[in-house]
Amino acid sequence: MASGLFFDPVKLLRVAPLLTTTSLLVYAWDEHWYLSGFLHSEHKPEVEKILPSYFRRFFEQGIYVILGLNALTVSTSIANLLTDRPVLDRLGSSKWYWAGLGFTACHFVFVPFVAYPIRDIVEDRSRGKSTKDLKRWLDVHRIRVLVADLPAWLSFLGALLSAISL
Repeated sequence: MASGLFFDPVKLLRVAPLLTTTSLLVYAWDEHWYLSGFLHSEHKPEVEKILPSYFRRFFEQGIYVILGLNALTVSTSIANLLTDRPVLDRLGSSKWYWAGLGFTACHFVFVPFVAYPIRDIVEDRSRGKSTKDLKRWLDVHRIRVLVADLPAWLSFLGALLSAISL
């Protein structure tokens, strides 16, 4: 029943990029929260032993979450821009969806900056000193969240607020 009487699929489409970027921000915070604990010195010898194998497993699972949520964000952003575009233009929502889409794409600009620390941790290239590589990764991760992921979320919030009457 697509009449909108019980369920309006266009409203779900309008909110979808905000939902996926919210999930990405929560996941990014979790990554920071859980992985930064490895940088505390109280268990450093043990951490240096387990970090490469732990991070390998963490990354192998997490990459699907990140790619999946970003793919959903990109696809629902584009779908929003293609659905009732004149209405979105009139409401001023298009610019926000475009901005969110751009910031979402900006997330991937950071790949070259995180690829080497990830490789170095997973392959234990520093031979028992992987926490230095983890710190490098977390430093880039924080910057990426602040300049790409958070602005994408704010853009999609602006898009939703301008597109849907409360």
